[in-house]
Amino acid sequence: MMILKLSDGYYCKADDNFIYEELEKRISDTLHLRKDSFAEFYTKRIFQAFFQYARDLKKEYLTYYGQEYDSFADYLYKKELMELEHIKILDLSERQTLFKLNINLSSYNADSLIEYEDKGIDILNQALEEIGL
Repeated sequence: MMILKLSDGYYCKADDNFIYEELEKRISDTLHLRKDSFAEFYTKRIFQAFFQYARDLKKEYLTYYGQEYDSFADYLYKKELMELEHIKILDLSERQTLFKLNINLSSYNADSLIEYEDKGIDILNQALEEIGL
Protein backbone atom coordinates (compact mmCIF):
# COMPACT_ATOMS: atom_id res chain seq x y z
CA MET A 1 0.00 0.00 0.00
CA MET A 2 1.40 3.37 -0.99
CA ILE A 3 0.27 6.98 -1.29
CA LEU A 4 1.50 8.82 -4.39
CA LYS A 5 1.29 12.38 -5.62
CA LEU A 6 0.79 12.60 -9.33
CA SER A 7 0.41 15.89 -11.16
CA ASP A 8 -3.36 15.98 -10.88
CA GLY A 9 -3.79 14.74 -7.32
CA TYR A 10 -3.12 12.13 -4.67
CA TYR A 11 -3.65 8.41 -5.10
CA CYS A 12 -3.30 5.29 -3.01
CA LYS A 13 -2.20 2.03 -4.57
CA ALA A 14 -3.60 -0.88 -2.51
CA ASP A 15 -4.59 -4.54 -2.67
CA ASP A 16 -8.07 -5.24 -4.04
CA ASN A 17 -9.18 -6.52 -0.64
CA PHE A 18 -8.25 -3.32 1.22
CA ILE A 19 -10.79 -2.29 3.85
CA TYR A 20 -10.28 1.04 5.61
CA GLU A 21 -11.69 -0.26 8.89
CA GLU A 22 -8.91 -2.87 8.98
CA LEU A 23 -6.32 -0.11 8.60
CA GLU A 24 -7.87 1.81 11.47
CA LYS A 25 -7.84 -1.31 13.68
CA ARG A 26 -4.16 -1.95 13.01
CA ILE A 27 -2.94 1.63 13.51
CA SER A 28 -2.75 1.53 17.31
CA ASP A 29 -1.18 -1.91 17.63
CA THR A 30 1.35 -1.61 14.85
CA LEU A 31 2.45 1.92 15.65
CA HIS A 32 2.45 1.17 19.41
CA LEU A 33 -0.02 3.91 20.30
CA ARG A 34 -1.69 3.90 23.69
CA LYS A 35 -5.45 3.31 23.45
CA ASP A 36 -7.57 6.47 23.71
CA SER A 37 -4.48 8.68 23.71
CA PHE A 38 -4.09 11.93 21.81
CA ALA A 39 -1.51 10.26 19.53
CA GLU A 40 -3.95 7.48 18.63
CA PHE A 41 -6.77 9.94 17.99
CA TYR A 42 -4.59 12.27 15.91
CA THR A 43 -3.05 9.47 13.82
CA LYS A 44 -6.42 7.92 13.06
CA ARG A 45 -7.81 11.35 12.18
CA ILE A 46 -5.01 11.92 9.67
CA PHE A 47 -5.67 8.61 7.90
CA GLN A 48 -9.41 9.22 8.06
CA ALA A 49 -8.93 12.58 6.34
CA PHE A 50 -7.10 10.83 3.51
CA PHE A 51 -9.58 8.01 2.98
CA GLN A 52 -12.90 9.60 3.97
CA TYR A 53 -13.77 10.77 0.46
CA ALA A 54 -11.53 8.39 -1.49
CA ARG A 55 -12.88 6.86 -4.69
CA ASP A 56 -12.00 3.26 -5.52
CA LEU A 57 -11.31 3.75 -9.21
CA LYS A 58 -11.05 0.06 -10.04
CA LYS A 59 -14.36 -0.67 -8.35
CA GLU A 60 -15.98 2.16 -10.32
CA TYR A 61 -14.42 0.82 -13.51
CA LEU A 62 -15.65 -2.75 -12.91
CA THR A 63 -19.11 -1.65 -11.77
CA TYR A 64 -19.94 1.01 -14.33
CA TYR A 65 -17.40 1.11 -17.15
CA GLY A 66 -16.10 -2.44 -17.67
CA GLN A 67 -17.76 -2.82 -21.07
CA GLU A 68 -17.04 0.71 -22.19
CA TYR A 69 -13.23 0.58 -21.85
CA ASP A 70 -10.78 -2.11 -22.96
CA SER A 71 -8.89 -2.22 -19.66
CA PHE A 72 -8.49 -0.49 -16.33
CA ALA A 73 -5.47 1.38 -17.75
CA ASP A 74 -7.62 2.50 -20.70
CA TYR A 75 -10.27 3.73 -18.22
CA LEU A 76 -7.66 5.66 -16.22
CA TYR A 77 -6.36 7.29 -19.38
CA LYS A 78 -9.65 8.12 -21.11
CA LYS A 79 -12.13 8.62 -18.27
CA GLU A 80 -9.93 9.80 -15.40
CA LEU A 81 -7.60 11.69 -17.79
CA MET A 82 -4.49 10.24 -16.20
CA GLU A 83 -1.29 10.60 -18.18
CA LEU A 84 0.14 7.40 -19.69
CA GLU A 85 3.42 8.07 -17.91
CA HIS A 86 1.63 8.05 -14.55
CA ILE A 87 -0.22 4.84 -15.39
CA LYS A 88 3.15 3.21 -16.09
CA ILE A 89 4.60 4.57 -12.83
CA LEU A 90 1.68 3.04 -10.91
CA ASP A 91 2.41 -0.40 -12.41
CA LEU A 92 -0.81 -1.88 -11.00
CA SER A 93 -1.11 -5.65 -10.87
CA GLU A 94 -4.38 -7.52 -11.41
CA ARG A 95 -4.84 -7.82 -7.65
CA GLN A 96 -4.40 -4.12 -6.92
CA THR A 97 -6.74 -1.17 -6.95
CA LEU A 98 -6.25 2.56 -7.06
CA PHE A 99 -7.94 5.05 -4.77
CA LYS A 100 -8.21 8.69 -5.76
CA LEU A 101 -7.79 10.60 -2.52
CA ASN A 102 -9.89 13.74 -2.21
CA ILE A 103 -8.09 15.10 0.82
CA ASN A 104 -9.08 18.70 0.22
CA LEU A 105 -12.73 17.77 0.86
CA SER A 106 -12.04 16.94 4.49
CA SER A 107 -12.03 19.68 7.08
CA TYR A 108 -8.92 18.34 8.77
CA ASN A 109 -6.36 20.18 6.58
CA ALA A 110 -4.71 16.94 5.54
CA ASP A 111 -3.63 18.60 2.32
CA SER A 112 -1.47 21.06 4.23
CA LEU A 113 0.21 18.14 6.01
CA ILE A 114 1.59 16.84 2.74
CA GLU A 115 1.64 19.98 0.61
CA TYR A 116 3.91 21.95 2.92
CA GLU A 117 5.76 19.21 4.75
CA ASP A 118 8.53 17.79 2.56
CA LYS A 119 8.48 14.36 4.15
CA GLY A 120 4.71 14.15 4.77
CA ILE A 121 3.96 11.47 2.19
CA ASP A 122 7.13 9.56 3.11
CA ILE A 123 6.06 9.45 6.77
CA LEU A 124 2.58 8.22 5.86
CA ASN A 125 3.99 5.58 3.51
CA GLN A 126 6.41 4.41 6.20
CA ALA A 127 3.47 4.01 8.60
CA LEU A 128 1.47 2.12 5.95
CA GLU A 129 4.44 -0.16 5.31
CA GLU A 130 4.74 -0.95 9.03
CA ILE A 131 1.00 -1.61 9.25
CA GLY A 132 1.38 -4.04 6.36
CA LEU A 133 -1.83 -3.75 4.39
